[in-house]
Amino acid sequence: MNISNEQNTAAGQIVDLIAGGTGATREIHPETAIASCANLAGSLLLRSFKFDLTKHAPGTILLSNEANENFPKLVNILAAFLEKSGITLDKSKLGGAASNGGAEPKLKFLQSLELIQGRAIDIAQRNRLNFEEASISATLATAFIVKECTRNIAPEIGFNVAVYSFIEGSKTVPPQLESKDKPWYKLW
Repeated sequence: MNISNEQNTAAGQIVDLIAGGTGATREIHPETAIASCANLAGSLLLRSFKFDLTKHAPGTILLSNEANENFPKLVNILAAFLEKSGITLDKSKLGGAASNGGAEPKLKFLQSLELIQGRAIDIAQRNRLNFEEASISATLATAFIVKECTRNIAPEIGFNVAVYSFIEGSKTVPPQLESKDKPWYKLW
């Protein structure tokens, strides 16, 4: 898979967004940072399918063949990044519960996306990325966060949290996007 310079730039900006958006003074809870970033990646992937998400309430499960066929790409990117970074995963510890021995994320799906999705989409737009390309950038950011968090949690825990959150993000209706075009009569 070819990753563009714009996608790499966006990935770095998303890492900074997660560090600033989910933790104070860059001190972050590993599982929360990983889940938030992976939820973002899955959510951006879901948006790339061009479903009319306004027909469903945020938080509604939205099952689709598109998600089933495409979220494994995110998992493969995560695994390849970790392998290239020298992180070896014990396959016997993969799968199962989201945290599988780690702590539960401190933010729920909708909470984390409400904090970061608008700014993440701004990052995608500034880097001229469509939703699918932005999803890959967020996946790279997730992989980087998993790698950095291996000082505090086992890499298998980070991997499991990320995979669960990719699935959750690609199959759950995200919060509605705020319209940047306010009517002329709105002053706030």
